[in-house]
Amino acid sequence: MAPASRAAAIEAGTLAGIAGLLVFLLLHHLWIVPIWFIAPVGAVLALGGGAALGAAYAEIRSRLPGRPWTTVGLVAVIVAVMAPAILVAELRGPIYAFGGGGEGRLLVAPLEAILMVGAGLLATSTLAGAVVGWLLGRTRRAAATMALAGFALGLGPGHNIPFLGGTPATPKELTIFAAVTLAGSLVLVASHRWLARRSPAHDTIDGHPAGRPSETSYDLTEPFS
Repeated sequence: MAPASRAAAIEAGTLAGIAGLLVFLLLHHLWIVPIWFIAPVGAVLALGGGAALGAAYAEIRSRLPGRPWTTVGLVAVIVAVMAPAILVAELRGPIYAFGGGGEGRLLVAPLEAILMVGAGLLATSTLAGAVVGWLLGRTRRAAATMALAGFALGLGPGHNIPFLGGTPATPKELTIFAAVTLAGSLVLVASHRWLARRSPAHDTIDGHPAGRPSETSYDLTEPFS
């Protein structure tokens, strides 16, 4: 992907991150408890994590399906990255008990909880991201950017995975994660296409030039045949 389109993908990723955060906060408000107070910190994480996902998207975009299936392909990639961490959490079982008002308590020693978050979630999603990136992009850059995206996904929308694994709240957590993933993917794919088409530099998306049609150059000195 050309530098201009790569920059557009990163910018689109930040928009996707904010969209995912808003969906998360809204569903948490409607379904669990309001937590709008985390919005400032969440916005910082969403912007950084979204940029990381956008950079990874730039590396694997050519291996994803064309329109209208690009969003579906990106969702599948995110699911593949996060599935191992979800499986680890389900196999390990509950480590935290949530109360009705949002309060809770650890069910394991603090060190074990830290290990589950650090190794079971963040390290696992990072490694899975690297593997998925390599399999799709076949370059070190693709593996590295997808590894960073995997870490960001674990730290952001997947942060509750180790705490809710093996509990009755798991379906609700996974539903919210799915909604955030879908919203973010839709925004990333759509906004990247729009931003890339606004760029003066030419690039290709779905086999068509990403720049404005009026900017296509023609050689007017070439004789007519």
